[in-house]
Amino acid sequence: MLVSLLALLNIAAVGPPVLTGSRPGDAAIFEEQIAAQQAAQTLPPLSAPAALVADSATGRVLGSVNATQPRAMASTTKLMTALLVLENADLSDLVTVSPTALVGGASMGLVAGETLTVEDLLWGLLLNSGNDAAMALAEHVGGSEQAFVELMNQRAAELGLTSTHFANPHGLDAPDHFSSVADLWRLAELDMANPTFRSMVATRSHEAAGHQLFTTNELLGVYPGADGIKTGTSDAAGQCLVASVSEDGLRTIAVVLGSEDRYGDAETLFEFGEAHYTRGPAPLPTGLTSWVIADDGQPLRVTAPERPWLFLPTWQWPLVRSQFVSDGGLPVAGQPIGEMRWYLANQLLATAPAVASDY
Repeated sequence: MLVSLLALLNIAAVGPPVLTGSRPGDAAIFEEQIAAQQAAQTLPPLSAPAALVADSATGRVLGSVNATQPRAMASTTKLMTALLVLENADLSDLVTVSPTALVGGASMGLVAGETLTVEDLLWGLLLNSGNDAAMALAEHVGGSEQAFVELMNQRAAELGLTSTHFANPHGLDAPDHFSSVADLWRLAELDMANPTFRSMVATRSHEAAGHQLFTTNELLGVYPGADGIKTGTSDAAGQCLVASVSEDGLRTIAVVLGSEDRYGDAETLFEFGEAHYTRGPAPLPTGLTSWVIADDGQPLRVTAPERPWLFLPTWQWPLVRSQFVSDGGLPVAGQPIGEMRWYLANQLLATAPAVASDY
């Protein structure tokens, strides 16, 4: 098992290998490669006792510490509140604010008796982190806070969030109210699939029904590509943050709980992912295996117009090997000639149609 795992590693090496795989296709293992594996799997120092960084396109966790540990999560609770509202209410629904909605803590500035749309309240929930907006939305969707909390826990169970339990819709400290960085990441992915949510959490300021709102997320407009998602702060939870960075439509999400410097921790996590992982098109074959001979003797290049993109630890890229599998027919320029396959040691990564090219 160790040989098979380490066979996936690659760094320019000097000297004899430490280990050599026993199966065809296994790679030699060098001390430098083992060190590279350890570096890419070990997060740098953080102030947060629980943290995670993940790639949204592949669903791959790039690094984590105490990923499933239940912890107080403060207003990151509102990720579930927003999810349920978007799943069960129309943005145009009218909501009259009740006196019981005016709880303490962060506020949108609501007044009992005023009427707003669900959309207005979502802005207040996600930008100002309004506890009053959370309560108003919970009472609208669930009929009461208690009924809405039951919906929250039911949805958490449906999603398999085994380290999560809710006691309220806003995140004020309460017994039996907790989540984990892994569960919050999964919630964030679901929320960010909704264009309304995605647009709101990427916005720095907004006016909703006469309420001037400003985001609590200090990464927006400061860290390149930052486009969300939710902060949280309380005595029990410390500084919490679920953050998103996007580049060319590809997203990375970082989650920290119990931090003493949530923005510094998030930046460290994003930089860790950028330093150790690379995305790019699968490499084409080189050397003799990159050519086929047509019936007339003309050499044709083996190519793959629909090459897949791969997302791998940077040190694994030199180990990716391409293999052309012919369909047995005579090669004709511009025509399919079989299949391209890409492997990392003995692991099949991707396939695509192979085509003969005369250029």
